[in-house]
Amino acid sequence: MTLNGPTVEVDLEHADTLAVRSFNADNTERTLKERDIKRFDVHLQLIKEYLQKLGAPDVIPASVSVTVRSHIPPAVGLASSSAVFSCIARAYQGLIQPALELNDEQTSVIARLGSGSAARSIFGGFSALIAGEGDAIDSAVGKQFADEFHWQLHDIILVPSQEEKKVGSTEGHATAHTSPHYTARVEAITKRRQQECIDAVRKKDFEKLQRVAEEDCLDMHNVMRTSTPSLDYLTEDTHRITRGITKLRKREHLPVFYTMDAGPTVQLICTEEAVKRVKEFAYEQKGCTVFESKVGPGTRLKT
Repeated sequence: MTLNGPTVEVDLEHADTLAVRSFNADNTERTLKERDIKRFDVHLQLIKEYLQKLGAPDVIPASVSVTVRSHIPPAVGLASSSAVFSCIARAYQGLIQPALELNDEQTSVIARLGSGSAARSIFGGFSALIAGEGDAIDSAVGKQFADEFHWQLHDIILVPSQEEKKVGSTEGHATAHTSPHYTARVEAITKRRQQECIDAVRKKDFEKLQRVAEEDCLDMHNVMRTSTPSLDYLTEDTHRITRGITKLRKREHLPVFYTMDAGPTVQLICTEEAVKRVKEFAYEQKGCTVFESKVGPGTRLKT
């Protein structure tokens, strides 16, 4: 589900050598680590490889200068990488026009080369990452299955800590296969969960969406906890919030469910009828930064 905020803006220009600058919401510049710069460099090299496959190897003659302005706290489980790399992919699309006109699916591939989840954020509304056959650079691509006007869901986001996690999502993915539960989770997603999720959104079946989302969320964190080395991103605050919203949902019969990415942040997805009460609950949680968001459009070029 693509959200309308918090947002990221990216400026991209041709350059002789790679330069990357990143600014926080208060306009202070972040000090990027060597591994952060390397990630942008690897992304650029993969993009050039993909552009060569598309028959346009020279549309980026040397390198690029990247400026990122993000209102999303980094590395707390709020999909900051997804937002950044989907924006960068859209910026690359604009940078190489009109020499090469990329469609949304091709731009989605470019986003995925930086962050797997970014492939979906190119699109507004609801989208899925479709795994293709083989290991070609463009074998997996994001595809929209419902636009942002289809179902007005809200996402009330609680960030209990803005301390950056020590192990990022990319590193965590690399060890997921060491969990004894990994294979079963992949099978459940490919054979059942992804399609159940898509069907639930298309039919606006909130109860079904709640079941599959919470099931997969808890399964993902179980895989991470049982990986080698063990990764436990959830904190006592996370568990306190999920227990609280579960009790509130049962007591007041509210259409709301929780989910967590690779971090302590809790996202409370709810319908229009529940959003007022869910917001009240969110702001009652001590020590949390709250973001109010809802279904929104995908990445777009500045005009």
